[in-house]
Amino acid sequence: MIVDQNGFDQIDELINKEKEKLKSAVKDKAAAFQNDTNTWHDNAAYDTAIEKETGSILEINRLIDLKTSAEIISKHNNQNLVDIGDIVTVDMNDDLFDVKLTGKFLANSKEGEVTLNSPIGKAVYMKKIGDETTFITYNGKKCSLKIVDLKKQ
Repeated sequence: MIVDQNGFDQIDELINKEKEKLKSAVKDKAAAFQNDTNTWHDNAAYDTAIEKETGSILEINRLIDLKTSAEIISKHNNQNLVDIGDIVTVDMNDDLFDVKLTGKFLANSKEGEVTLNSPIGKAVYMKKIGDETTFITYNGKKCSLKIVDLKKQ
């Protein structure tokens, strides 16, 4: 996985949020156990808290694995190549649209952002105007695009 420093920090923020969820799930589990007059295995609140606890632990481990394997990159100074923060106009099947390449871990798609790790992000990163490339979408479809404009940010 490739991210910039902001993207790396974003992973830390997600880990911390998930740790808070884990703390809450542990408290809920303890409360459900204390409040149960039956045996613990017939306690729906306890079971729900266990599921939340397990989900948080799995998510924390997944994020730590991503963080451990992350490659942190910096913006290059080549004015001709697509880089982090740039807005790229691409032509896909005669449809033009802009994407903003971000080094974040999670992009804001409402603002037209794509991450370096997305299929389109990988396709346009370090390319120049006029370059044509193909990529495979998440659902396995092969797509082609051409870079027609580049706005350096």
